[in-house]
Amino acid sequence: MQHNLHDFKKKCRQWGYWATPRIGTEYPSISPSIPVPQDKYCGKVDPINEDLAMEFERCVLIMQKVTRELYDVFMVTYVYRLPLRNEYDRRRILVRKGICETLDISETTYKKYLYTAEISLKLMLSQNRCIFVA
Repeated sequence: MQHNLHDFKKKCRQWGYWATPRIGTEYPSISPSIPVPQDKYCGKVDPINEDLAMEFERCVLIMQKVTRELYDVFMVTYVYRLPLRNEYDRRRILVRKGICETLDISETTYKKYLYTAEISLKLMLSQNRCIFVA
């Protein structure tokens, strides 16, 4: 089961990159001399199959209607790729706001919601019907 969940998380990451909002261009919108925070999966994500991406999209939209909390956690994790906690530079200036602070939830609640969202989506994709674990 753990291996299957790892494979599913990889598919979630692929879908997250596919679903990331873009402004119509893949070029950076800021000067190349300004360092941009790199996320930990940068350059390691293979493209997702378009049909699977659309199936994910359908299921995620259902999740949005049924359980907004799970949807929010799933989106900030895989699409917006926020860190778990706030990130600060060496002068203690906030660089990126974390998931727990953004959604005002504890780390334990975050982990429960993310696990529930992943398992629910996996069930929905495999059974082809809306199943959300509460």
